[in-house]
Amino acid sequence: MTLLIGLFIVLASLMLVCGCTQQPVVTPTPTPTPVVTPTQVTGKEVPMYNESANGSRINVTLGGETFGIKLNENPTTGYSWNATVTPGLIVVSDGYEPNPETVGMMGAGGTHNWILRSGNETGEQQFSAIYMRPWENVTGTEQTFVLFVTVEKV
Repeated sequence: MTLLIGLFIVLASLMLVCGCTQQPVVTPTPTPTPVVTPTQVTGKEVPMYNESANGSRINVTLGGETFGIKLNENPTTGYSWNATVTPGLIVVSDGYEPNPETVGMMGAGGTHNWILRSGNETGEQQFSAIYMRPWENVTGTEQTFVLFVTVEKV
C-alpha cells in the first residue's frame, strides 16, 4: 500500500512538473511596413489602377512614364499578391499599406501598392499578379490581376 501511495505521489508530481514547462504565449509585435506614396517616389501624382482595371489596356510613353497599381490584400490570412512584370516595365516601389481605419485590429487587411515606370523598350508589356498563399500550389481558381501596357515612342 505504501508503494502504491508513493507511486501515486511520484506520478502526480511528474504531471505537475510537466505542466509547468510550457513556454508562455507571446503575441508578436507587428513590424510596420513603410508606406511609400506615389508623390514620394515620383515627385508628382501618378495614375493609379485598382481591381476594376483588371484586363484593361493602358498606353504609356517610352523612357519613364510612371503609373501605379493598388490591390486589396490581407496578409494576416497568409494570402498575398505575387506580381511579375515583363522586361519593358520597371518596378519603382512595392509595398503594403494597412487600412487606416483598422490599424491594430486582428485580421484586418489593407492594400498592396506598386509604382511602375516604362523602361527603354517599346511594345506590349504586362503587369500580372496572382493572389495566393505562397506555400500552396496554384490551382487555377486563384484571383488574378492583369494590366496590359503599351509602351510607345512620343
